[in-house]
Amino acid sequence: MDGDDKSMGRSAVDWVCKLGALGFLAVGAVCLLLVAGMIYEGGVWAHFIYAEKPIPHFLGGVAALFAAYFLHRGIRNTRRDWLRIFGKMVMAAFSLILSLVIAEVGLRAYYSALQNANTMEKLKAARRTGKPVPVRSTHALGAIIQPSDNLKVMYELLPNLNTVFGHKRLITNSDGMRDAREYPVSRLPNSIRVVGLGDSGMFGWGVDLDEDYMSVLEANLNLREDGTTYEVLNMAVPGYNTQLELEALRHKGVKYKPDIVIIGCCENDYSLPFFLLEKENYRRRDVSFLYNLLFRRAVLKNNETQVATGFALRDLREFDRERVVSELTTGSDIDRVRQALAELRALSEQEGFKLLVFGPMKEIIRDLCREVGVPYSSTHDLIPEGTYPNEYLVYWMHPNKDGHRVLAKHLEDDLVKRGWLPPPHVK
Repeated sequence: MDGDDKSMGRSAVDWVCKLGALGFLAVGAVCLLLVAGMIYEGGVWAHFIYAEKPIPHFLGGVAALFAAYFLHRGIRNTRRDWLRIFGKMVMAAFSLILSLVIAEVGLRAYYSALQNANTMEKLKAARRTGKPVPVRSTHALGAIIQPSDNLKVMYELLPNLNTVFGHKRLITNSDGMRDAREYPVSRLPNSIRVVGLGDSGMFGWGVDLDEDYMSVLEANLNLREDGTTYEVLNMAVPGYNTQLELEALRHKGVKYKPDIVIIGCCENDYSLPFFLLEKENYRRRDVSFLYNLLFRRAVLKNNETQVATGFALRDLREFDRERVVSELTTGSDIDRVRQALAELRALSEQEGFKLLVFGPMKEIIRDLCREVGVPYSSTHDLIPEGTYPNEYLVYWMHPNKDGHRVLAKHLEDDLVKRGWLPPPHVK
């Protein structure tokens, strides 16, 4: 009887072990299937079970399968069997870790090659199909700009806009200028062309269409009716600094063959621009790019700030200065502003246009202009204090519409005084 009891006891234990093994096998299979589902989806997998932590699921699945093996067969293994199994497990773990390391290194090398190629083909292809890459930002400016296909320019106004921005009408032409008019690249006979590069002040932040001082200047000049066609192209973009104005002039300003180029200057022109490209550091150790590819692919795919492999466009409040492309921070210190001004002067001599820096300039910028030999006109010098009401804001970066009207008048007078524009006919 005692032998039968022992046999029944062993059978009961065997059944419990078998049931336990089946349970652990099921748990392990589910965990590993969830990991496979997360890899397939490239992120959170929620078809049946909400799953977002692949590593715990994988380790849990492996542990469950090991428990299933132990209950099914391992409980009867000898010490020699366990040593052999342990050796196989160590080899499998080593092979897996080595494979993951090789895959991580290879992926980083591949991404770096794409980044260094710097072709921006994704962005250019989108432009060709009429689908520019959107900019994701909580700042209102994000709704009216797009990444530029020139990395040094970074961003520019969206073309063909007809919208309300800051409660004011905003229209841009096909080349992204704040103007309802199209300007052909070829010059009209008997014309004078002025191109303006600046930031939000020249752009006309807070004023309506055709109320910015460049538009007012064009209207005033053409009211002369002196037989000359005056064209004033406003290429200003909010958030630009001197470096970006130089690059934008090179990128698309010089093709219009201007006679005069006005660089709109204000107090933040030696700061970083409002939007910058972050360049990914593929040597960083705080993130696994293989992990992101396997388990965060869906998130990365929908990342609208990614304008090309390894480059993301972020606004001033969000970007990490340590990861900003080094050549794009050139406008953020005085020495680099000096260099940008020198390059502007060289470009003006090369292309044959007159160059003027204009705006409420601090003494430090005026000193730089004198040092480099760039003509300038500061509103602090042109407009004596108290000449106009304070609410005109002629010395601030964002004048009101009356302030823009005043700036246009004084800019015209200054250009005439310099001999760059003909004096108006006396009627």
